[in-house]
Amino acid sequence: MALSKSLTTLRGTGLMLNIVIGAGLLALPGMVVEVAGHQALWAWALCAIVAAPLLLVFVLMGMRFPDAGGISHFAQKAFGRSAYSIASMIFLGAVVFGLPAIALTGGHYLAEAFGGMPSVYAFGLVIAAAGSHLLSTEIAARVSTAIASIVLISLLALVLIGLSVVNWSGADPNVTPLSQIELPVVFAPFMMIFFAFTGWELAAGLSEEFRNPERDFPRAMFLSFIAACLIYFCMAFVAQSVPISGSYKAAFSSILTLAVGEKGRVIMGLLAGLIIYANLLGAIWAVSRMVYALSREGLLPLRLTTTSSGTPLSSVLLVSLALLIVLGFDYAGLLEISHMLELAGQNFLLLYGLSGLALLKLSKRLFDRLVAGSTVAIVVTLMLLQGTSVLYPLCLTVLGVVLARLRSQSTPAARSVTVA
Repeated sequence: MALSKSLTTLRGTGLMLNIVIGAGLLALPGMVVEVAGHQALWAWALCAIVAAPLLLVFVLMGMRFPDAGGISHFAQKAFGRSAYSIASMIFLGAVVFGLPAIALTGGHYLAEAFGGMPSVYAFGLVIAAAGSHLLSTEIAARVSTAIASIVLISLLALVLIGLSVVNWSGADPNVTPLSQIELPVVFAPFMMIFFAFTGWELAAGLSEEFRNPERDFPRAMFLSFIAACLIYFCMAFVAQSVPISGSYKAAFSSILTLAVGEKGRVIMGLLAGLIIYANLLGAIWAVSRMVYALSREGLLPLRLTTTSSGTPLSSVLLVSLALLIVLGFDYAGLLEISHMLELAGQNFLLLYGLSGLALLKLSKRLFDRLVAGSTVAIVVTLMLLQGTSVLYPLCLTVLGVVLARLRSQSTPAARSVTVA
């Protein structure tokens, strides 16, 4: 059954911004300042420049092959079933670190406001988000819909508040002149920042729902990219220009405190907790359904179980357990939020490269092939510069190939679906 073609340029732009601009941005500006200091703004600029041609791949794929399946569909269309499995494993490998990092973002803000350990608050946020799904799918949908735009609205408000407390007479020295930047310093937080430039791979799946995909879809993609970059640069500039008295991972607590006093930490803590809860609610929803679909197709050895309200119980529990295990590593001091963001960012970057290869295979147009080739070259160069961290996506690639082959060798078997 065909999807409803209800999206226009403006509607699509708004929807894409809601997908792309996530709760992780509450932590990233301060964390980048901690790493790159007065050169932080240039690190954001570098990432935006690199992301632009990668975005163009999704624009072209969405125009040429509009489909709700996004990257996985593009990969399967170009390279077959194994590529679908590989793309799915790399995506799951990204979210299993990206979502705990988002939960920890809320944890750091709540710890700034009320004291305690950020990982403990993060545990609570994951459990609360998962619990909402287990209670009722309808309730989860209503909550998610009611606060779908709260992240974007809150970040815009924080940008305005932050700009109002910047000491403009002394702001210029806080940004290193272009002639004095050091590339190793600027490049150091690249993979961490790239996490903020992910989401357009999901937005590519909206192409099928545009009234005029060839005209409105690329406009929405480019407008959302420009708007997101403006928000990112403003937040990065504010974090770089306002003294941070507390944790760099909760920089906007300090910024809001400068604006409204000490109660600003409590306000920011509660606001961040709500934003992260909403973000996790939607993310666990999406990822659990993906796990359910992969299990139903035989790619994951998971017994399918649904509740009477239609919630994929086993998938929600599995996804939540994976997130809690990663948070457990943070609690034990074995993993930092910055490393989680780097691992998630590099996996998404690899998916961008896979999309470039798919476009190179599927399109015979010269312009498309030039864009695709440039994208693949950029991704390969960046991945090589990351050194041993490439081992993680390589392991996921091998896992994807193995699962695809096991699936192809097995006979179609009955898959048990029970009602809890």
